[in-house]
Amino acid sequence: MNEKKKSYLPRAIKIILDVIFGALLFAVVGLIIWIAISPILVNRTGMAGTASIPVALGVNEQANLDLEFTETPDLEIRSAWIDEARGTLRMETGSYWLLLLTNGSKLVLGIGLAYIFFLLRRVMRSILEGDPFQEQNSRLIRRLGYAFLVVGFGCSILEGLAAQAILKRLPDTIPALHAIARFDHRIILGSALMIFLLSQIWIYGLELERDRALTV
Repeated sequence: MNEKKKSYLPRAIKIILDVIFGALLFAVVGLIIWIAISPILVNRTGMAGTASIPVALGVNEQANLDLEFTETPDLEIRSAWIDEARGTLRMETGSYWLLLLTNGSKLVLGIGLAYIFFLLRRVMRSILEGDPFQEQNSRLIRRLGYAFLVVGFGCSILEGLAAQAILKRLPDTIPALHAIARFDHRIILGSALMIFLLSQIWIYGLELERDRALTV
């Protein structure tokens, strides 16, 4: 009875991972098909596709939006603004290059997440089989860390290229628009370091399992 209770949570997590992995594969395949057929639709029908990039209101580090008041505020409040006002700039375009750039970051994100959940499913499967401390699992967790780095920085680079290409084609806007990274590099590096640390802990657990087997 206790074993069934212990295995309930890992099995539930495994089911959730399977569902997310399947949804990511479906989204990736759909995005690949759209990227492949979009030039035909754009060229032959003149249809405009939708491109989007993350932007902040303001220029350079002054990504702020000043506030105006319908009435005079309290005398103690001298000024107010929205700090780091961020959002998504969406537009319709007939340029396949811009569509490819903006969809490319989404494709990298989708493929990367699908690979990450693929690795998680393999690790969870070994946990359910009752033999988690394997050398193969430590390698899978290490790959998980590398995949996290590639996804985070790869998407940021592609989004940056797309933002530069799009903002160059736009006239000056009011308020001014400034390209930003959707992913925080500090979070990406911190999470990857934690994953690599978990991989080393896994290796240590594997060595303990081997020592225990030799002792028995």
